[in-house]
Amino acid sequence: MNLHLLRIFASVVEQKSFSRAAEVQGVSQPAVSKAVRELEDQLQVVLLERGGRSFRPSEAGQMLYKYARGIFAMERAAIEAVQAYSELERGSLTIGASTTIAAYWLPRYIADFSNQHPGVNLRLLSGNTRQVAQWLLDCDVDVALVEGSIEDERLEIRPWRRERMLIVAATGTFPAGRKQKAPDLSAQLWLLREPGSGSRSVVETEMARLGITPARTLEAGSNEIIVQMAAAGLGVGLVPYVAAADALALGRVQTVELAEGEISRELFRLRLPRRPISQGALAFEAMIG
Repeated sequence: MNLHLLRIFASVVEQKSFSRAAEVQGVSQPAVSKAVRELEDQLQVVLLERGGRSFRPSEAGQMLYKYARGIFAMERAAIEAVQAYSELERGSLTIGASTTIAAYWLPRYIADFSNQHPGVNLRLLSGNTRQVAQWLLDCDVDVALVEGSIEDERLEIRPWRRERMLIVAATGTFPAGRKQKAPDLSAQLWLLREPGSGSRSVVETEMARLGITPARTLEAGSNEIIVQMAAAGLGVGLVPYVAAADALALGRVQTVELAEGEISRELFRLRLPRRPISQGALAFEAMIG
């Protein structure tokens, strides 16, 4: 099989457009169409079902695309393995991190790394725990840091940091200095992160442990939004201290202290055991400890 043709076919499927695939691959649109036809002729199967101006991958095309993703992920890994022996005078490093880690933990480390290795192009991708894990599996990131544990036998999961968590509410919602019994908070509207978020997983685990069964919940896309909603009096939320620190300092929210004690969570570093680690990733991991 011609890998050049396979790369163009995969680009067509990803871009959902012959013209956009041509731009990505740096060739003409007729060249893209010809490449797909040649690949179909080689394999003697229809890969794209065409109808008017639209198309979609056939069942055979969908299967081939899955294999193509794996092939090109291995290609990237092979290139990284060779480049791992080069000095850090140039190159690139892509870091994937859950939102709170990306916003509050990493900026200082990234600034230090950039100053020490100015020739290395840095990229930071932020998403929830499930997204970051998938980026690592797809070899889209070199370093992966997440806020929640994830069960996947393909990944190596190592504890990285322990982070303090707080229950926050609008200032004045609860008497200052009086500790609340966790089950009594079930009557509150609870502000939660979306499914797949490490924060959501931790909150659900802590709720079960503390006997909190919320009567109502509301989902939000970030811990910062949860803090702002809590400040507006909408409900209560369990968030990392770093995400609530500014609002606490400004007096916009209060900490709801529990009779059951403080809450904390583990932050994790993910690795692909069989993937060679680049010099840049090794240097960055050494920096963050």
